[in-house]
Amino acid sequence: MKKRIDGRRLAQNIGEQVILLGTIGKKSSSGKNLELRTTDGIQVNVTLPDPIDSNAEGYIEVHGTLHSKSTMNCSNYIVFPPNMTENFGADQYNELMDILNVLGPEKWKKSEDDTGI
Repeated sequence: MKKRIDGRRLAQNIGEQVILLGTIGKKSSSGKNLELRTTDGIQVNVTLPDPIDSNAEGYIEVHGTLHSKSTMNCSNYIVFPPNMTENFGADQYNELMDILNVLGPEKWKKSEDDTGI
């Protein structure tokens, strides 16, 4: 199960499957690497499975494995259109990450077989 985290929780999740949300920074000429700035301001170098559109900008959600507190191998990603994120509240998202971290995935289980969020 992938765990949704923010930049402050990168070091505790090395080697784990995670989901990161952030903004697209520099992209490599091949389009297979980019700098992601998490909603709490941490830079992560991400290797993508497929090249990203050279015009892509704004928010991106990446799913994959953390190799270090600053590198990630992405298995899939979602680029959000700018009109979809123009009113996105990064501060509120960061507060949600704090709450989810305190409560943990067990809080969201509906049954013993459920893995939570």
